[in-house]
Amino acid sequence: SQSAAEKGPSANSKDESKHSDPTDSIANTIEQIRETGRLFIRNLSYLTTEDDLRSAFEKFGPLSEVHMPISRDTKRPKGFAYILYLLPEHAVKAYTSLDNKIFLGRLLHILPGKEKPQPRETEDAQSGFKSSVKKERDAKKKALAGSDFNWNSLYMSADAVADSISERLSISKADLLSADSSGNPAVRLALAETHIINDTKQFFEDHGVVLDSFSGRERSDTVILVKNIPFSADEDELRALFGKHGSLGRVLVPPSRTIAIVEFLEPSEARTAFRHLAYKRLKDAPIYLERAPKDVFSTDFDADAEAERREKAKEAEQSKAEFSKMLEPVNDPAAAHTAASQSSSGKGETGCVLFVKNLDFDTTDDTLRSVFSGVDGLVSVVVRRKKDPKRPGKWLSMGFGFIEYSSAQAARRALESFQGIEVDDHKLEIKLSDRVSKGGSSAEAGDSAEIDKKKPKSTKLVIKNIPFEATRKDIRELVAAFGQIKSVRLPKKFSGGHRGFAFIEFLTPQEAQHVLDTMKSTHLYGRHLVIDWAEEENSLEAMREKVGRQFAKDSGETSSSSKRRKIEEDLENGNNGSGMDSDDDDDEDED
Repeated sequence: SQSAAEKGPSANSKDESKHSDPTDSIANTIEQIRETGRLFIRNLSYLTTEDDLRSAFEKFGPLSEVHMPISRDTKRPKGFAYILYLLPEHAVKAYTSLDNKIFLGRLLHILPGKEKPQPRETEDAQSGFKSSVKKERDAKKKALAGSDFNWNSLYMSADAVADSISERLSISKADLLSADSSGNPAVRLALAETHIINDTKQFFEDHGVVLDSFSGRERSDTVILVKNIPFSADEDELRALFGKHGSLGRVLVPPSRTIAIVEFLEPSEARTAFRHLAYKRLKDAPIYLERAPKDVFSTDFDADAEAERREKAKEAEQSKAEFSKMLEPVNDPAAAHTAASQSSSGKGETGCVLFVKNLDFDTTDDTLRSVFSGVDGLVSVVVRRKKDPKRPGKWLSMGFGFIEYSSAQAARRALESFQGIEVDDHKLEIKLSDRVSKGGSSAEAGDSAEIDKKKPKSTKLVIKNIPFEATRKDIRELVAAFGQIKSVRLPKKFSGGHRGFAFIEFLTPQEAQHVLDTMKSTHLYGRHLVIDWAEEENSLEAMREKVGRQFAKDSGETSSSSKRRKIEEDLENGNNGSGMDSDDDDDEDED
């Protein structure tokens, strides 16, 4: 036989590769992981979930992404996954600790993962190809779509709000936003948005959505909030749009049709839909997507319950259409226009509120609203509820409610039209209530027991982020719909104009709490109003010091010159505090 030397150098290289040091291979693997921070895990059990992987790998550091592909046909995992760490060092630590270890009955095999594929727009930019400004802007929006920061989870398109409230009042959108009507159109739109947001919250709560979860920072992997949808879009269209990317669970679209919640059954399919549909145009508007808060639903998805809910929704739509046909002679367009332009005319009157009893305990505000909206002038619908002692956080219907109309004449027409009508197999008993009309605002927001969850701190609120186009009259008109105002103060600049915030004082702390809860998501002139409790000034000296600082800032003084001026004034005037500006003058009015 030939020796190794006779066989040539190729034979020597083969022998060296067979007996190479395994530590070199491990070192190369670790080096690749350090470059990408991404791991490719295979030989996973088919029962493994993303939560299992997350709990196992996040022990070594914060994760950026967990992706476990599933089969489109069987909806079962394919047996491998990708883990991306925020820091590559943590990925190396996970590799050295878990490679060739038992996980859910299987031996894990971990390899370095390749770089995540980049979008085509990014590749074009890196190769020197210049895309249009519009494409670059859209690509930037898509890249930031999945960020945790969002201005407002219940954001609604102003156009959709106008369409929704116009249909509810049976008037044209032009009449709603007309400058010829009494009041500011921007304030009317803000009031409409507030009413719709409260109705939306009630709808979501009735369908198992935990509203308190919206204050948390953790986000769901399967539930998506769909915002800025056009008013003409319905549940079937959204199911068709999102259903292309995976199996859907619950799809909730409130009657206002300004926002929706879409639930996927698999996290990977939810991510795919989010990536493809963020800022996609639906009819005449781009839709905004946001990952919903974690545990946004109080119960797990039940296919039978969802089918029953969709069937009831269709029946409600059919009932509403039938009632509209039956009551066409009752509707008076001229009266509707008058009611819309003078929506506050019924405030403080009696005979505008109906008392409805013998309600089915499952009857909701939306069901009653669909029935009583057949008579024009409907302002608010409230089914009285009480806390469920057996289920904390839940509410039980008390079997009666109140229906408010804009005028006593409209209330009498509704009484005659709907007396004895059957709703959810219960014959309603209706009579006029002695309650004084509240103009529809506070009643529509819901039961006071539901609103007053926190003890009010005081009677004063501060409203920030006020647009500079807004006036003191606008602020008063907007807030007065939800509580009785004692005073409104809109601080001024010395150079003219206001400072972008206002102080509102109410007659009672409960009214202040009600405004804080009701107007939490309201926009005025396109800006989100930030409402909070106003801090009480501890002393007159504190107020003087604060005004002095503001004066120095507006007049361009430095801190040293401001202090010197204050000392000179104190010596001359005996510390009389002659520095108060006109911001505290409640008599100044822009009306």
